[in-house]
Amino acid sequence: MGWEYLPHDLPPRSAVYYYFARWRDDGLTQTIHDLLRGRVREVAGRAEDPSAVVMDSQTVHAAAGVPSATTGLDVGKKSRGRKRGIATDALGLLIAVVVTAASVHDNAIGIELLDRVSIDNPGDPRSRIAGTHHRHSSLFS
Repeated sequence: MGWEYLPHDLPPRSAVYYYFARWRDDGLTQTIHDLLRGRVREVAGRAEDPSAVVMDSQTVHAAAGVPSATTGLDVGKKSRGRKRGIATDALGLLIAVVVTAASVHDNAIGIELLDRVSIDNPGDPRSRIAGTHHRHSSLFS
């Protein structure tokens, strides 16, 4: 999204980006996201921390100007681009995201997602993680 589409009463682009980058690098944006997700879960009558995580990956075509170093060929789908992996809770609220070249195997993306989920959400070790890859469901305990 271009800056020209944002409201015109915002401070200059350099000031907005300065604070965004600072908050991102300090982990503040992740903290705000996690707090809001926990609040939404509580309002929905759920525990603040999820007990199950749903994972999936999808190959997306890369635009013509995307550097070839960050793209790859998904041989299963015969598609060149990037692969995005997401982990959500049962409500569909985002927990973790991984973006790789399309040539990276789904297992590697799943391991990276699990690492991020366990680091960002150190909850009950008995939590179940449900993943779907290649139209097969698996459950890890």
